[in-house]
Amino acid sequence: MFNYLMRREVLCSIFLQVGLSFFLAHGYDFRVNYLAGKNIVSGLSPYEGGYIGGPLSAGYDSYVQGIGETPIWALFTGLVYLVSFGDIFLFNIILKIPIIMANIALSYLVMKRGGDYLFFLYNPYLLLVSSIWGKPDNVAVLLAIISIAPLDRWYGSLTFASSLMIKPLAISITPSVFAAWWEKRKRIFFTFATTASMFLAPFILLGWKLETVVYGFLNWFKPVGGISPFNFVEAIYGVSTLPQWLEFVSYLSAVAIVVMILLAVKRPPANVIGVFKLGLVSASLFLSLRPWVSEQNLLIILSLFIMVCGRLPTRMLWIAPLVFAGFNLSIPQQLYLLYPPVIEGLAVLNHPIRLWLKFATSITWLAVLWTTLIRKDLWRWWV
Repeated sequence: MFNYLMRREVLCSIFLQVGLSFFLAHGYDFRVNYLAGKNIVSGLSPYEGGYIGGPLSAGYDSYVQGIGETPIWALFTGLVYLVSFGDIFLFNIILKIPIIMANIALSYLVMKRGGDYLFFLYNPYLLLVSSIWGKPDNVAVLLAIISIAPLDRWYGSLTFASSLMIKPLAISITPSVFAAWWEKRKRIFFTFATTASMFLAPFILLGWKLETVVYGFLNWFKPVGGISPFNFVEAIYGVSTLPQWLEFVSYLSAVAIVVMILLAVKRPPANVIGVFKLGLVSASLFLSLRPWVSEQNLLIILSLFIMVCGRLPTRMLWIAPLVFAGFNLSIPQQLYLLYPPVIEGLAVLNHPIRLWLKFATSITWLAVLWTTLIRKDLWRWWV
């Protein structure tokens, strides 16, 4: 690993990511992380939200919602706030250290398999949604991938539980876990018992209110938007909440995972590649049916594509989400720390045409995703 880190392309990527990370961050999500860290240091729950002042009150509403990530990442924001002494730019770069490290680790795993490791070092979409944006999706993806390959490692349960406790993206590959460990059902039980313990521990030890998270979990099914075909609701109704007649859609992704678990147990993968294929199909199905899908959530699909195929079968798999990020105004919002008024300037772009372009890009993404899965015969995980 040390020799890999000393490679020129790896060192250049680290310097590039650190340079971008220091000054850039998604304004809205940065404020959420910052307040979560401040709340923890103040003895409050990171899930409570609150008001924020100073330069971070510009552009957005002064009220900041509670953090959406699970407890490990929430606790990490508290540590970062403490170490950075609340300095905005120090907080930003320290927060992103595990994100940058995850990109390097993912590239190393792919390199060992003879795949396109440069994707995790230099791809513009990858850098945007990870080391620039400041969300820990790639950290959760790294741990999820480690947990299912190789299958017989003792730490698989711990890494899968840790992945869920950073961000619950790994829910989308739960069928792979059931299929890989079905003959060792005690491991499945241990995995989810570990997850529950890791989740509940800070609420019990630090006195956080559990009902805040329970209420927030129920609301998790209501938002609609992001790179999802259901973002047409924004264009037609001008809101980002599912209308009553579409509420059933919020449960489709959960139903899909249950169905995939049953299929996986009945037709288990033949080998490690089959486990990855199963994860790829279930993650694709899960995120295709979710009413809300953020751009960075797609990292789990793209990473599994590379683990299975060695590289992305088509560049459109990352170009379409990058274009969507442009229409979604996610790219200019990364300038928030340098120029907070950028958020106010983006208000003039709130036009129905932009919303329909988001819908069209989402449909394009889904078309590329599923035609690639079918043409490459990646949906048959059991052979």
